[in-house]
Amino acid sequence: MHQIVSKWLILVLISGALTASAQEATSFKVRVKDVARIQGNENQTLIGYGLIIGLAGSGDSDEELTQRTIANLLQNFNITVDKNNLKAKNTAVVMVTVNIASPAHKHDMLPATVASIGDAASLTGGELLLTPLLGTDGTVWALAQGPVMTGSYSFGSSAAGGETVSKNHPTTGRLTNGVKLLRDVGLDATDADVLTLCLSNPDFTSAANLADALNSRFPGAALASDSATVRVRVAKEYLDGRTLEFIREIEAVEFAPDQKAKIVFNERTGTIIFGGSVRISSVAITHGTLTVTIKNTETVSQPGPLSRQATTERIRDQQTSAQEDRPPVIMLPDVTTVSELVKVLNALGVTPRDIMVIMHALKEAGALHAELVSL
Repeated sequence: MHQIVSKWLILVLISGALTASAQEATSFKVRVKDVARIQGNENQTLIGYGLIIGLAGSGDSDEELTQRTIANLLQNFNITVDKNNLKAKNTAVVMVTVNIASPAHKHDMLPATVASIGDAASLTGGELLLTPLLGTDGTVWALAQGPVMTGSYSFGSSAAGGETVSKNHPTTGRLTNGVKLLRDVGLDATDADVLTLCLSNPDFTSAANLADALNSRFPGAALASDSATVRVRVAKEYLDGRTLEFIREIEAVEFAPDQKAKIVFNERTGTIIFGGSVRISSVAITHGTLTVTIKNTETVSQPGPLSRQATTERIRDQQTSAQEDRPPVIMLPDVTTVSELVKVLNALGVTPRDIMVIMHALKEAGALHAELVSL
């Protein structure tokens, strides 16, 4: 069997701007609504602990947790039962999570994700009992109840000699419009006279550019507070209950965002992403590859035909060899665009794993003018 130490990975080079000049790169514009949000208009996450019933023997086998939950539930109905007398195979304890995209209003019905926290084999066919959902302040924001849809199944036995057939992921399900909000969630900007825009990717240049673009549309209305926020004063003609119309106008404004030069890589998948502003100073590069090959061969040693004490033996013959390439030393010129960088890397003929090593070495040498981010 051959074991090759060096593995070839897939290289993905993605860049939003493969341009030849910085002026062309900064001409790329986006809408405000695509890169910023209005402060107070955030997503909210709710969580709750619940019980699913009606499972066909695929519930939790850890009876301690499930039995205690069932016993506590029955006490709410003035029914007292010893938890040791309860059967848990048709029930499962779960966590219920909800992501609320603001704004949402009281009595709105929302979907939720339901996931087993025990060892239930499947949640298929189960019904979630009434479950309170808590917000970040620890109070009840919503109630969840209803049938759970998994889009999967799991049948059979995992015991010795048994066989289990499963499809998709049966221990996580979806509660379709089974969450009822008990309060309004989101921003009420009807009477606001100042709005705060929050950039998704904080950057001082982007914040200044955003303020300039808004001031071009509404003179003197915007001021960049820091790298992440821009305060906008509502124009006078929109103060009389027309704030939402003003928000519509500023969301449509386009401006040129800026970003730090970054190289993002994921060694597990072999993915490398170069930002459009990556620069490399003039430097000489050589990178070798060491390949180790291990070959195991098994043979059988038979004793002579008249031998009485000798026995048949299995013999393993292992051969190990190492091969190291002798790559040339390549002079890397000043690279000013991502397209030029890609051409140079392709000329070197290196793999994604090699590129990751080279980029770290260039960073240490001070020749790489970009931030390295590992996922």
